Amino acid sequence: MPTMPPAEQQELQNQIIDQINSVASGSTFTIELTESQLTGLINGQSPSIKDAQASNIQVTLDNNQAQITADISTSGISGNAKIVLAVSADAQGKPQMSVVSATFGSFPIPDSLLSSVTTSINQGLQNQAGQNVEILSLAIMDHKLIITAKKN
Repeated sequence: MPTMPPAEQQELQNQIIDQINSVASGSTFTIELTESQLTGLINGQSPSIKDAQASNIQVTLDNNQAQITADISTSGISGNAKIVLAVSADAQGKPQMSVVSATFGSFPIPDSLLSSVTTSINQGLQNQAGQNVEILSLAIMDHKLIITAKKN
């Protein structure tokens, strides 16, 4: 999936911000993001983890899980990586993802590394959620991430 052009990325981010801003405090709202939108947003961030570079990122949403695949290159080694994440919201209304499985090429990624990946993903999600939004639920249905939240 190609990277979402910066103008489209900004437009999508503005639409989400406008939707949140238009909701009265104490009200709930729902945001739906498609696989294509999530893929474009993630690709547009030019992700790198420590010394690794990720490209050709693709998000697939199915069975209440997000599957992220990417080409990873680090220290002269390259290959395809796949991470399967379960999505939910924690008791404090923050988005929570847990790594169900992860592979690099045909090798499973060790549990010790998965724990650090999970922590990094959740910290990033919580920073993006903002202080004035409480996530009530995260669900994956019909290849969409459906976020139900309350504006504080």
